Amino acid sequence: MHRRALLSSAAALSLAGLSGCLADARRTASGRIRADTGHSRLHPADEQYVKGTFPEDADVRGWLFADPPDDQTDVFTDRAMQGRYSNDLLGAAGDSFVLLFEVRMAREDAAFYNIGLSPSWTGWRDADIPIRRSAPADLEPLDADTFVCTHLSTFDVARGAAPTNATLRVFEREDESGTTHGTEPEQTVATYRVGRWSDR
Repeated sequence: MHRRALLSSAAALSLAGLSGCLADARRTASGRIRADTGHSRLHPADEQYVKGTFPEDADVRGWLFADPPDDQTDVFTDRAMQGRYSNDLLGAAGDSFVLLFEVRMAREDAAFYNIGLSPSWTGWRDADIPIRRSAPADLEPLDADTFVCTHLSTFDVARGAAPTNATLRVFEREDESGTTHGTEPEQTVATYRVGRWSDR
């Protein structure tokens, strides 16, 4: 029994070590991931911006775009195409990729979700993207019981391909001074996995 536990522990350490080596190799080959531009919109859930529906068992959905879609109207509703989302997916080209995600929530939990500091590689094709959650200043003008935050960000990766998958690691913005918290794993309040739009 003791030997089995040691073998299991050794296997876990080997996997962790391999993941670290792959992440180091990816950083060497491709450079660091740098957040370029991004914006969020908090809106009533019935004002849909992204086509399709949320999974039955989840209030988060998201995708990575390594290339622009053939037709952006396959992704965005007419409401989104009439606003600032209309050209955002064109940024997924060359050494850049785009993250698009949505979070659905009850009115009492309404929040903005934005990119935090220092996205990083965690494996050869996997990335870790910190997400900062912060309460809105005023919900009074919006009459709804359920909200969705739609977020889109563009990232630059020098000399390399976009990640195939990413972990969105959510932490809280805890004060109004601009200070953000959540860089330590124990301060993470939620994690979500996203893959490429083309693999959905």
